[in-house]
Amino acid sequence: MRRFLTCALLLVVATAPARGAFREQAKIEAAYRRALGAWATGEDEDALAQLQRLDGEAAADGDVGRLERAKLAVGKALGRRTAASLLAAAALEERAYLVYASRRPTMAAEARRSAAALVELHASLDRAAAARAVDAAMLASLAGSAAAGAQHAAAEDLYDRVLALAPRQPAAVLGLAAIHELHAEYGEAVELLAPLVLEHPDAREARLRLAVNELRLGRRDRAEADLRALANDGVDWVRSLAAQELAKLLAARGDFAGAAAVLEAAAALLPCDPSLPVQTALVAERAGSATPLDLSTLGACGEAAESARARYTHAPSSELVPLRQAIATGEPEWRQALAGVLGVAAQTRVSE
Repeated sequence: MRRFLTCALLLVVATAPARGAFREQAKIEAAYRRALGAWATGEDEDALAQLQRLDGEAAADGDVGRLERAKLAVGKALGRRTAASLLAAAALEERAYLVYASRRPTMAAEARRSAAALVELHASLDRAAAARAVDAAMLASLAGSAAAGAQHAAAEDLYDRVLALAPRQPAAVLGLAAIHELHAEYGEAVELLAPLVLEHPDAREARLRLAVNELRLGRRDRAEADLRALANDGVDWVRSLAAQELAKLLAARGDFAGAAAVLEAAAALLPCDPSLPVQTALVAERAGSATPLDLSTLGACGEAAESARARYTHAPSSELVPLRQAIATGEPEWRQALAGVLGVAAQTRVSE
């Protein structure tokens, strides 16, 4: 009898940590469900505040792994009911990632991983072509946010995962090409961009980046044709930089008058690009038709004026804008699905 009691006591002692871990896991899952419930009902600030407390506690304890497992466990339970609810949860995690990104790197990395895991869980449950496109868009948006925050390794990994779902997804192709540029891998960038431009000739930023990288590889004739087209179309930073690159090519072969004409036309349409009037004046002087440098137009632009060349160094966003608009259109439906699974009353309006 004594031996039996001793064994029983040892068993209780041995299993106590497991029971404690189970209770802690259940506590985290319950807190996460509450945050998701607030998100489903349109209480965005409350949802983010609850999630931030949960994520912050895990980061302080140094146990984000347990938090990620708890979130995925909740995700699996949600997905068994309605797969679309996972997209709502992923949208909350991406929003949290944006909140954390600048000051809370540990929490930001966890939110990014959780968002991606929830999207990929959705991809495993709904294999329809339309659902695959949405999953790729969600991951591409997340990758774009990572790239904008200079988290290039994370962004590259996410872009690769997008292309595994949708091999020609424009935002992922463009974003991945820009990362190759940062690493001076110009050939790899061209290999990505050339098919994208062929399939989407209206993708202006992709065409510009293709031309710039072809110039770096010495393919001047092909690059010049694209630069001429871009320098005579649109009213944006793409036109400005295309004009500047074309002017450099023309000036390099002694056609200063042609270079000046290209820059003057761009400067007339884009008065807030601070580099255009300076370059125009310099090239005009070489062409023998110098005019006084006039920077007065920049006064109305304020501090927001940014050169096209500086804009080029940013993570590409042109393909992300329509993609995120499409995601925003679908989000109310996803939140309603989440509300249904959690048994809370959904709101039809999602706050901005």
